[in-house]
Amino acid sequence: MNFLFLDLAKRSFFQGNQLRLNKAQKKLCDYINYQFTDIKLLEQALTHSSASKLGKPNNERLEFLGDRILGLVIADELLRLNPKASEGQIANFYNSLVKKETCSRIALDMNLENALNLGKSVSKTNERQKIKMLGDAIEALIGAIYLDSGFENAYEVVMNLWKEEVQFVRNLEMHAKTALQEWLQSQGLPPPIYKEISRLGPDHEPKFCVEVSIRSGEIAEGEGSTKRDAETSAAGLILKKLKTLNETK
Repeated sequence: MNFLFLDLAKRSFFQGNQLRLNKAQKKLCDYINYQFTDIKLLEQALTHSSASKLGKPNNERLEFLGDRILGLVIADELLRLNPKASEGQIANFYNSLVKKETCSRIALDMNLENALNLGKSVSKTNERQKIKMLGDAIEALIGAIYLDSGFENAYEVVMNLWKEEVQFVRNLEMHAKTALQEWLQSQGLPPPIYKEISRLGPDHEPKFCVEVSIRSGEIAEGEGSTKRDAETSAAGLILKKLKTLNETK
């Protein structure tokens, strides 16, 4: 078998696909470091329902698929990185990583909006609509990559895009309270205040909810199977809020 010929043919195929992409699509593929074999999947992932003509596919089905793939990848990564974390701690940070606001923020970083095919009825100035639109689009993109080349490549793309977000919650069962305390001290602020909000469930399987607040006004709630776990989760969430606020200044 002539492997050199096959390699050249493969390169020629991908180069041909590249010529079919517009400028925004090329930039997007370069950013995520992935080249589609089936360009139609990319085009579908970038087509909002407002722009799809009768009978033409939009990105809603791909978004449904990509949402599940994203959830599996993030859950797997959190469990792998945090073997000692409780289910409650994992769940809090999982929800933070896969929510539409996080997806939308990552989509903005990669200028995904510029590559979208939108109808005239879509208002780019409606913030809530924009968050959902971008969040859905990046999930559709993940679904398209999965269908194009399988789970392994989809996993790699997700982890590259979510790398900084996941890095922030590494070892989340440790040091969150200490890190918050040290940050407040560095800002000349008093220690955080932890307040138990609720304790639900039977004695052998309780579920605590704790609120943490700081003088600057930020508040977060965390849950856990122990009060300490709930406090740690709350501290981690408020640290994430502070990180986001600092980035937007």
